[in-house]
Amino acid sequence: MNLSRSQVRDSGKSKPVIFRFLWLPLLFSPAISEASFTDSITIGNAKALSLGHAVTADPPDIDSIHFNPAGLTRLKGRQFFLKGIVGVFSTEMELGEYGDYTQDIIDYYGARYEDYRDADGNLTHNKRPYEEYVYDEALNSKSKSEGGPTIMLPGGMVDLPIGAGVSGGASYSPPGSRFTFGTNVYAPLMNGFHRSDDDPGRFAQQRVAFTVITYFSPTVAYEFSDELSVGASVNFNYAGMGMQLPIREPHEAIFFLGDPWIQKNFCDENGEVLEADDPNNGFGLKIDLCTEVPPYTQYAELNFEVDQNIVLGYNLGLLWRPQPWLSLGLSYNSALDVEMDGEFYWPVLDPFKTFLINFQSSPGWDEIVGTLGYLGVQLPTADDFREDAEGPMTVSYEVPQRWNAGLSIQITPKWKYNVDVRWTEWSAFSTINLDFGVDVPLLMWGGLADEVGTGGKNGITPNSVKYQLSLQDVTYWGMGTEYQYTDRLALRAGYEKRPSAVPDDAPNAFIPMNDGDLISVGLGYDFSEERHIDLAIGYFKSETHFPACSANLGNSCDPANVVYPVYMGQDITTKVEFILFELSYQQHF
Repeated sequence: MNLSRSQVRDSGKSKPVIFRFLWLPLLFSPAISEASFTDSITIGNAKALSLGHAVTADPPDIDSIHFNPAGLTRLKGRQFFLKGIVGVFSTEMELGEYGDYTQDIIDYYGARYEDYRDADGNLTHNKRPYEEYVYDEALNSKSKSEGGPTIMLPGGMVDLPIGAGVSGGASYSPPGSRFTFGTNVYAPLMNGFHRSDDDPGRFAQQRVAFTVITYFSPTVAYEFSDELSVGASVNFNYAGMGMQLPIREPHEAIFFLGDPWIQKNFCDENGEVLEADDPNNGFGLKIDLCTEVPPYTQYAELNFEVDQNIVLGYNLGLLWRPQPWLSLGLSYNSALDVEMDGEFYWPVLDPFKTFLINFQSSPGWDEIVGTLGYLGVQLPTADDFREDAEGPMTVSYEVPQRWNAGLSIQITPKWKYNVDVRWTEWSAFSTINLDFGVDVPLLMWGGLADEVGTGGKNGITPNSVKYQLSLQDVTYWGMGTEYQYTDRLALRAGYEKRPSAVPDDAPNAFIPMNDGDLISVGLGYDFSEERHIDLAIGYFKSETHFPACSANLGNSCDPANVVYPVYMGQDITTKVEFILFELSYQQHF
């Protein structure tokens, strides 16, 4: 949306500046938005990757526990499995020009800024040159993640130099039995990255990690006949989440607070607060609004790490082979109810911290706080901002359930074709509950802003937030083919279409992985002495363009927007790319 200068001026008067300013503290939303949409990519099974994850009707060895537990019946005797995965990951953000909305604001207040000059052309009220005041390090810049991924483990976030991991499992089918038992270690959801301290994209998350690891998955599968098998597993999972977010907010209200009309009515030419009875005080109130806060400066940083060691879930599966050349599969992965505990640290930084302390130390502020307190409105005091907010924190949400269906057709003795459809209920992941163990001064302001602006629909209180991601359910599909080149060697190729869970009418520039395509190739080889190896390489790319003012979370131009338009009115393009190398080894013992 592009607005004219006159519309910018009108929007600045659409509501009292203090209430537009109150929206500014609601800035931790990107931490939640980085919820990983890797959805089965990080399982680490080479056969599944090489077939585009179209394996519900052709379950791959020990990872049948995830893809279709009924497939475990195809594993006879005692077997162990080792899996290795190496990934080269890149998360990029290109930050372009301002659109008309933001450029009009900068131009309008730039013209107003000339009112600070005295007769000799010098700036008064302790003001810096306007070019310095509106300097934006993110304008026409590029951001790129560093090194390997960031993962959340017991003990905290870890920045890995490369993306690599090893896991495995084991299975056992007693001689002559129709039962097969097994357990496996895998990561159904995992994502994270980190940026350097001077990267312009750090305001969209400098470090973030989202992890779900299944570390114990006792599974039983039963073979009713050569044609029909069923299976079930109980999964013990670790869930963790961490984030470091430098916060800025180039909101129009910040520009307005620096306007000569505000400063000359409350501050003298030296930048000191005017007394209430000073003839230059246009309101007769001593309110300290004199600390300069440039619109593109960082003014806080949110850090938290939370996790949960035991999260229970389950998988169910059915495998039916009505004809020797046709297999049908159906499986279900249950939702996970996650409630993670940990610690947060949320300091407010200068000059914004000094501004708030001075503003809330103004005469009469304590009386205002007390009066509103009787009405049930809780506001912070200056002392609340002198100490950094920190304490316990709980984050709860639901990892979505998944339904998977597939078929595998043996077209010829050498050619096999697989196709899968998977439905994931990402809408269940849309509500994220954050509970802070103490009152957070910024959230005290946020609660009032939420109540005044939206009637409380965002669920913000002094110590909690009920955040809505507004995701949609997604249907993925994939296909793969296998060619039995020799009795020992099989060649494979696959493709998977992975649409975004972000709806078109609610774009989110801080979920970097959106619509994308996964292509892959691989092979399987049978060695002597009942040993087998699978290799695969997969490539994924997702690129999304967000024109200026198009994303509520990212570059929104709505002055009443509460969800962190950190690159307000700026053109944004995000790109996620990765290459996966996977190796699976199995052997009887």
